Amino acid sequence: MTRALVFTALLAIVFMVLAGCGPKTQISVSPSFRPASDVETAYVVPFGGALVPEEFSATVFNDFVDQLNGRRRETGIRSFAILKDEVSAVDPGWLARQYYISGDIWSYVEDSGCCSTNIRVKARVYVHEPGRSIPSVEIFVPMESFFDHDRSTIDRERGRLARDLARDLSQKVLAAMAPLRPPVSSSP
Repeated sequence: MTRALVFTALLAIVFMVLAGCGPKTQISVSPSFRPASDVETAYVVPFGGALVPEEFSATVFNDFVDQLNGRRRETGIRSFAILKDEVSAVDPGWLARQYYISGDIWSYVEDSGCCSTNIRVKARVYVHEPGRSIPSVEIFVPMESFFDHDRSTIDRERGRLARDLARDLSQKVLAAMAPLRPPVSSSP
């Protein structure tokens, strides 16, 4: 039992050290980006999520949209609506005239041992302005959760990580889209 606790403590220290060396949140905003003002609807395209558990992706996306709508007054956008059709099925001319958000979740990894688990994930969100062929804002967020099995479960931590990722992504998007937004700098 003592050996398992020592191993878990050492493993936690290794993950904390490696997390300090891992990827960091990055935000890139085009100098010509103009936050929305008095826009009726901004569309949100369902996130891509290859090799990511469906429940995790759904939680991230649904919470993300809910949080955007909950704080929409900060942006000058009246509502954030989910684009129900596949992007390839949408008229490109119509889409080019819209504010819309797209994104993807990838690099989802669960490393489990006898006593602990580390879950890592990366996500990227893009804000597209009307009339622009490339995104005006790009936000990259890596996250992870390390926990002991006697303190939590994989399902509980997976759900917590999904909600944390949605909150972090939505806060960064809202900050970038706010009409009176503070300067957004890129992290190394």
